[in-house]
Amino acid sequence: MKRGRSLGMLAVVVAILLGMYIPILVGGYSPRLGLDLQGGISVTLQALGDATAEKMEKAADIVRRRVNALGLTEPVVAAQGENRVLVQIPGEQDPERVLKIIGSTAQLQFREVLEVIYPESENYEQTQVTAINPEDLETYQALKDQEIVLQKEEKDRVLKVRMGPTRLTGDIIKTADPAVDQEKGGFKIVFELTDEAAPQFASLTRELLNKQLAIVLDYRIESFPTVQSEISGGRGEITGDFTREEARDLALVLRMGALPVEFEPDPLVENISATLGRDSLRQGLIAGLVGLILVAIFMLAVYRMLGIVTCASLGIFGLLMFGIVVLLGRFVNWSLTLAGIAGIVVSVGISADSSVVFFERLKEEVREGKAVRSSVERSYRSAFRTIIAADAATFITALILWILAMGAVKGFAFTLGIATILDVFISYFFTRNAVSLLSGLKVYNRPRMVGVGREVAGGEA
Repeated sequence: MKRGRSLGMLAVVVAILLGMYIPILVGGYSPRLGLDLQGGISVTLQALGDATAEKMEKAADIVRRRVNALGLTEPVVAAQGENRVLVQIPGEQDPERVLKIIGSTAQLQFREVLEVIYPESENYEQTQVTAINPEDLETYQALKDQEIVLQKEEKDRVLKVRMGPTRLTGDIIKTADPAVDQEKGGFKIVFELTDEAAPQFASLTRELLNKQLAIVLDYRIESFPTVQSEISGGRGEITGDFTREEARDLALVLRMGALPVEFEPDPLVENISATLGRDSLRQGLIAGLVGLILVAIFMLAVYRMLGIVTCASLGIFGLLMFGIVVLLGRFVNWSLTLAGIAGIVVSVGISADSSVVFFERLKEEVREGKAVRSSVERSYRSAFRTIIAADAATFITALILWILAMGAVKGFAFTLGIATILDVFISYFFTRNAVSLLSGLKVYNRPRMVGVGREVAGGEA
């Protein structure tokens, strides 16, 4: 290979490293760590009663969108079996709020108010408030079609509101957003109905003109305004004593939709220690460093000066992989997990394997009495086919594992797949050209320098 072309190939590697590390150094970016490395919370939601796998997948998807909308760090949300959903959130500091969001059923109901019973009314004491028990699933679901009585705090008194069966539910809502309540102060939720539901809501408000319509969320009365005119524009609002955060979270839940299944009110919550994560990270880095040193020693012992090229290629591999991890964490919120570190450590061997294939081909040429310089290109062309085949097999395996696996295993498959791509890149752009340039040096162009001794045809050069 011509010297100019080899230098050009190496310049590509340098340019990519500069393009990668300039923004990292300027921005002060660092890897985004997963749950097992930085700590966080793990929540297991257990469904009440029987649930199908399809419903659990839908529930997991809704929970995932809710958690993502909170801006939390790469949560892992996945259905497990036919009755559980696993939620893992790295670095979360407010588990109470997260539990409230992901566990809320957000069953929004619109009910006609039949009677508002004030404390001074004669029948106030005799009116029984409807018991709400989510664990009695059959009775709980039947409440939608029944008259119910709920309490509503208003200033310094507690009202009892008797309402008819559910007329419309929260699935009619297309979007919902928090807004400042200019009349009462505080915040409210402004929602827009779907195109199909707008005529239904207009018909309901026309029917209940000058009557009260209760807005009930999870069997808690949010408000029961008097319908003063037909609402035909497909927009409405929920008023109440909401704080900014409460209004934002409620709007989020309404926007994302209600869960298709009921979950146990007390989910299993596990706090993952950050200290344990740091220990795991330290052990993973030590394992990687030890593996790197042993591979370097082996390559130097067997391939002599060629081993230096391998050490340099492993260094470039480490820089590229670290840069990719940092940039993915910064721009696509990908988190490095302990399994991901394992994938990187394993890939050190893959990268060394490619050098071994190339160098063995080169040594075979040299053993036949050919010069190192003239053997580089021919031996590399032969070795590159083997490198491509081996990396393709590993990449396909990693891809299948990434598609089928869940949780941390995906991190292993992802880093392993990235490593195989990097191996091909480094082999083509760096290893090949570095050996070609070094072979042009007189001191380097000797069989002993590449690990070939007396077995050279015609004797030692």
